[in-house]
Amino acid sequence: MDKKRPNWESQILLADAFDVPEAMLVTHPWPTWLPDPDAEEASVSLNRRNFIVTGMAAALPALAATPASATGRPALVGTETVQYLQTAVLPLTTMPTVERQHVVPLLDSSLATVTGLLQNARYDTRTGVRLNQLAAQLAQTCGWTRFDIGQQEQAGALWNQALAHAKAAGDRDMISSVIADFAYQGLWTDNAGESVRLLEGALARPLHATVRSLLHLRKARAHAALGEAASSRHHLAKSETELARTSVGEPPNWAAWMSEADVEIDGGRCLIDLGEQAPGMKRIDRGLSLLTKPRSKTYAIFQTYRAEALVHEGQVEEAAAVLSSALGTARQIGATRCIDQVAQISDRLRGHLAVNGVEELLSDVNAARAA
Repeated sequence: MDKKRPNWESQILLADAFDVPEAMLVTHPWPTWLPDPDAEEASVSLNRRNFIVTGMAAALPALAATPASATGRPALVGTETVQYLQTAVLPLTTMPTVERQHVVPLLDSSLATVTGLLQNARYDTRTGVRLNQLAAQLAQTCGWTRFDIGQQEQAGALWNQALAHAKAAGDRDMISSVIADFAYQGLWTDNAGESVRLLEGALARPLHATVRSLLHLRKARAHAALGEAASSRHHLAKSETELARTSVGEPPNWAAWMSEADVEIDGGRCLIDLGEQAPGMKRIDRGLSLLTKPRSKTYAIFQTYRAEALVHEGQVEEAAAVLSSALGTARQIGATRCIDQVAQISDRLRGHLAVNGVEELLSDVNAARAA
């Protein structure tokens, strides 16, 4: 399957999710039915949500867009059941990665339980919305568990499922969340051009300022990966402006972690990708000093950004120390993609075995990859 082009089934699913007429997919072939990047700041009618996601997923089971239509099923799901499920299951989706890695089977079974109720039980409209919201959050989290261990197609399938549940619930914020996840995946799979297109669609609708900050930041990263310096700086500045802007209401839970630390570190990575090593590393160091400890996976990833800049500048011993720290965190949280990232950068140090810490780092990397 061409991972740079959503398959037809995925495009139909997404067109339905964002109220785009199916005929538009025929008259405006992919990707021309996406919003014009130059119209990003324009007001967009709420009935034209031109988002897309990559077509990694297999065909999804059909989900009723109107939960109340599920009449005639044998058992009625009451509000108490949903409340219990939310109380018992939602905390699993916000666990730190170092702990969540131990409960992946519980997350999977919880998702199966909720989707089983949606498909086989009887419930009213409000209960159906709550069940779909819960299923969307679970599918999104389950997708991240696969993404972190390098199972990209499985992650894509689960995020597509999350998108379908978010559509069924009418939860626009969750739809934006899933789009952000796919865009991030594009950066990790050398598909930055797809990330740009995803985020152009997402930014064409009204969003909370914190959410816009996050999406602009990811777009800045994607443009930097493509070597598009002016566009990268433009969206980095937009991210900073939006984060500082007061917005009505609290940001959605999925974006509440977004902070100045993220802007500084990802902004630094943008500069490094654009060849500005010293100012990029300065921003990363500032961001790392602002980052809170519970975000261990994020800390490990950001450490590798710093190490990559150190390697480029020839500071091998310091780079080895930073990579060793990142590797230790990655092993602790079971994040294969972080271990692979450390390994890729460490390979560039093989010509410096006499430098303190390098030989030990390479040995540790080999052990981590063999585990």
